[in-house]
Amino acid sequence: MKKIINLERFIQNKTIREWIEALIFALIVAMIFRTWLYAPYRVPTGSMIHTIEIGDHLFVNKHAYGYVVPFTDIRLFSEKVERNDIVVFPYPKDPSIDFIKRIVAVGGDTIEIIGESVYINGKLENAEYVFYDETLMTLPERIKITIPEGKLWAMGDNRRNSKDSRSWGFVDESTVEGKGVIIYWSHDPRNSLFSGYRFNRVAKFLE
Repeated sequence: MKKIINLERFIQNKTIREWIEALIFALIVAMIFRTWLYAPYRVPTGSMIHTIEIGDHLFVNKHAYGYVVPFTDIRLFSEKVERNDIVVFPYPKDPSIDFIKRIVAVGGDTIEIIGESVYINGKLENAEYVFYDETLMTLPERIKITIPEGKLWAMGDNRRNSKDSRSWGFVDESTVEGKGVIIYWSHDPRNSLFSGYRFNRVAKFLE
């Protein structure tokens, strides 16, 4: 016969019990908030410079494209990913790693890349967020492809230093975890704990 453990016996102090109950409740709320509402992410690489700097901490909107039913692939109130959205998704070659990139083309679009020029449906991309690092060489590219429905073409804003759809192909739209919204903290990891804080980036919305 199993014994029922009575917590009252071990936690006689009502104040302690209330603190424990409050802590458990707070953890549940935090888990729900992170899973279905907004989740914090830290960006360790420079593929999105200067839109996102190395060491930026940002909130990702987990319900931007619908609410995922726990333990299923069902998404309620689903929304389509749009061009120029900055999204988080599992790296196609290793789903245990999360990537953050900008969506340049969506299902049905035709993308053509000639050198560093990007054409979407025949129109030359003219975006201020694109960054070309003058210290890096660029490789000549020639790509022309129509994006299948349900797939996305992702690229980093730091075009000369980004592993993206140019090297590993499409992103499955159903795997997108959320949309980058706002930077809430930023610290340059090349600096010590006593310096390198970039307060001017705090509360910056991603565009």
